This record gives sequence, C-alpha cells and structure tokens, in this order.
Amino acid sequence: MPVQPRRLLPLLLCLPLAAGLGGCDQAPHTTAPPARLASPSADIAGEALVRAAPEASAKRDAEPRIEERRDYRLQFEAAEPLLTAYRETHEACLASPDCQVQQGRLQTPRHGLASAYLAMRVARDRVAEAEPVRLVTESPALSGVEIIRNDRTQQMIDTEARLAQQIVLRERLQELAREGRGFSERRIQDLLQVERELARVQGEIESMQGQQRHLARVTDTVAIAASFQKQRWVEPHQHGVLAPLWRALDRSAALFFESVGQVILVVVFLTPWLVLGLPVLWLLSRLWRPVRRGLGRMGAGRRARRRRARRRRVEEG
Repeated sequence: MPVQPRRLLPLLLCLPLAAGLGGCDQAPHTTAPPARLASPSADIAGEALVRAAPEASAKRDAEPRIEERRDYRLQFEAAEPLLTAYRETHEACLASPDCQVQQGRLQTPRHGLASAYLAMRVARDRVAEAEPVRLVTESPALSGVEIIRNDRTQQMIDTEARLAQQIVLRERLQELAREGRGFSERRIQDLLQVERELARVQGEIESMQGQQRHLARVTDTVAIAASFQKQRWVEPHQHGVLAPLWRALDRSAALFFESVGQVILVVVFLTPWLVLGLPVLWLLSRLWRPVRRGLGRMGAGRRARRRRARRRRVEEG
C-alpha cells in the first residue's frame, strides 16, 4: 500500500525539532520516526548511526578535546639577532612536516625599532620536540610566555550528536522522496515540500561537517605565536624630577632637526626646476619686450583716435 504524503507531512515537519532536542540531550535514539516512514534498510542504517553516536560521545568523554594557544615574546638588543632568530624559526617550520606557517611579518625600518611576528600551527603530539618550538623556547631573548587552553569536548559531542540525527533525518526524507516519485500530479506540492526539507537538512549536515573539521583542526594542533621585538634601552636621565625637562629638550631638538631636514628636502626638490626655469624665464622676458612695445603702440593709437573723435564732436557741436 503506497504511503500517503499528506498524512506524513505533520510527522515530517516535527522531525527537525525532535532532532535538535535529541542532539542537545545526547539521546539520538529518541527521535527515530515510525517504521512505516521508511524501508527496513533505511531503519537499519538509521539505528546503526544512532547507536554509533553514544559510542563516539563516550570516546570523546574519555579523550578530552583541548584547544591550546601559546604566545611567546622575545626581546633583542639589536636588529641582526632578531632577523637571524626570525629566519631560523620560519625556515625550521617550513622544513618540518608537522608545522604550518599561518602568518609571518618582518619589519626593519630605516628609522625605528625592528620587529617581527610569526604564527604557526604544530601537531599536538609533536609539539614537545618540534624544532620551531625548541628554537623559541630555548632562545636567550625569551622574555614572556602566555598559554591559553579552551575545552572543546562538549562542543564536539554536541556537534556529533546533531550530525547523527540529521543524517537519520536525511535518510527518512530520501526514502519519502523516492516514494513520492509515483504520486499523481495533484500531489506534486507535497513532493516539492519534501524536496525543500531534504535540501535544508543537507545544508545543515554540510555545515556541521565543516564545524567538525574546524574543531578537529584546532584541537589536533597547537597554535604557536612568536613576537620578536627590538628592545629600547632606557637612559638613566629619563627617570627622576628632571625627566620631563629632558624629554622636552629631546623632543625639541628632534623637532628642530626634522624641520631643517624638511627644508633641505624642499631645496633639493626645487633646484632642478630652478636650473631649468631660469633660462626659460629669461627667454620669455626677451620675447615679451617687442610684444609689449607693439601693444603699447596699439593702445596709444586707439587713445589718439578717441581724442581726435572727441575734438571733432566738440567743434561740430
């Protein structure tokens, strides 16, 4: 006897809600639909997945999933040791199969302090003997360490439980969609609704699988961040009662010489234009003189004609 889709739609719409509640309680077997909704093979596969979820959760409980991040700060007296340490650590990570460089930055300004930053990910089971970590931890320039750990075990368990429920729901929907192929044309709306629900469940499954991959990545590796800084030495006169005065004199001298440097730059910038511009100005002045004389004669002639015209009008009047 064929399955009536209109009778199954209310049960079908309740499946996502029951699946979400079952994932939160870690009890996937509570959301199994009636046996008449799917074939026996689908029931067997769904029950296997539901039984596998508690076993996976038990394994996760026995093996906590910890996300770990380590931040190292290194200070150097000069730029050369800083560059050497950064390059050695970077090359050691590239040469190691258990290390991956996520971000690298090196700054060596002409004026100022050199600095570098290196972000890596090292396999958790190899972090104790990884060469990049050893170079950082054994460096004499190491000045500070910060270790942060976050427990992701419960998040992994919840994601696995919800994923198992969604896979079971997808199997039920696929079975219902296969049975709906034989529906009459007046039942096409019900079939479209099943197809939309199946697409939504498939999207949620892919999203949860992506979350699983991300959690596995951040818990199977350790994030290592190393900051390389050139140390600025503090002079003795920078402390005490006269410290503000010394700082003001230092800044005033720096500002004065910076202004002198800007003036020199402006003079050097304008010198080529002056060398090229002076002959051009002299040539233009030589050419302007006859033009100015001609314009003066034309203006004098116009003024003379105007005076003669005025005299003529006066004599005639």
